[in-house]
Amino acid sequence: MLDTDRFFYCVRPYYKPFRVGLHAYRGANAGDFAGINELDMLLGLCNAENTSYSQLLVDKFLYMMPEDQARLRDCMRRQSLLLDFIELIENHAADDWFQKNAAVFLEVCDAHGQTAKQHHDQLVSRFIEKPSAGLAETHMKGITASGPPLPVLLRSLEKLRDLRMAAERDDIPSSYKKIHRLRESIKS
Repeated sequence: MLDTDRFFYCVRPYYKPFRVGLHAYRGANAGDFAGINELDMLLGLCNAENTSYSQLLVDKFLYMMPEDQARLRDCMRRQSLLLDFIELIENHAADDWFQKNAAVFLEVCDAHGQTAKQHHDQLVSRFIEKPSAGLAETHMKGITASGPPLPVLLRSLEKLRDLRMAAERDDIPSSYKKIHRLRESIKS
């Protein structure tokens, strides 16, 4: 089992940026998994028009391989599958093909959301949030890899988890209502 303190004090700093001359380099998670963001947007759980989500994407662009940047930009211009299904409900909800594909789509959205929840609960909360709670205030500066202070970063990661889960929240542009509408169109 991974030791929480060992991760926090030994592995986590690997994610922090470092300077070489005029250049700042970031660790392993800098351009992490553009494919996850592609899924976010293609499914319709996250939207590039959401200011906080688009800022997350912009922050990553500099550290992504060019082909990942191109794919991500392409996703940013596409309509999501969720909106496609929502547009089809009125005229096709009773059709077998719609029922089958909408049900599978919702399974994929649920799996994506549960993966985000698991990542947050088992990594972010356990290995970053809880160990940092015991640190003196003087050690909190510079604890995050880059960007905002830890409490701000943790809130943004929580919001990202909830977007991916289509959680019912009114303070973020969650897809909860659209997912709920699509679920209601599926015959049990």
